[in-house]
Amino acid sequence: MKRFATRTITVLSLAAALGFSVPGTAYGDSSTPAANSAVAAPTPWTTWNTRWVSYFDGLKSINLSYRSSVESARSVYVSAIAAATTEAQRQSARTNFEGALAADTSVRVVAITAAGDPPAPPTGYNGTAYVIGIQSANVAFRASASAAQSTYAQALASATTNTQRRTARLTLEKAIGNAIVARSTVLLALGPPPAQPGQPSS
Repeated sequence: MKRFATRTITVLSLAAALGFSVPGTAYGDSSTPAANSAVAAPTPWTTWNTRWVSYFDGLKSINLSYRSSVESARSVYVSAIAAATTEAQRQSARTNFEGALAADTSVRVVAITAAGDPPAPPTGYNGTAYVIGIQSANVAFRASASAAQSTYAQALASATTNTQRRTARLTLEKAIGNAIVARSTVLLALGPPPAQPGQPSS
């Protein structure tokens, strides 16, 4: 398989994988119920947590569908390259592969955009500010990645030469790289997660 296909899939996979983290801070409160105790009544934090995990699961489903489509396109490409006996056939396989990637990417961008922003955590809890920071970093990353992927898909759809397609790939790689750096900078600035997440702040 040519390097361009591997690099393109790697970049798109990074964009799909990042920006969807749910920190441990989000999972309920940190108290441990006593043995044989009654089930605790829901709190604003646990209620929000259920909504956020559901939102996160929806994003994971979008990514799983996307990855499946990309793998299918890759499999078709590998088979076409293996069967190709002329440069024209190999070029056709590459063009078809990138066209499939562009179509899959467009579908993912639409789905991610339709999902909207995650539910905000309730105020007054130890993990509130930390979760808001992570959510903001992830939302900003997804917006940047989606914009880059949309531009990539449009550029491939109108490309008629190898140079134009290569430029589209390089532009995508640069944009995703910049988005990853920006996200990492924000997450590092947040520091370690707070103690006793989900407990009312004093």
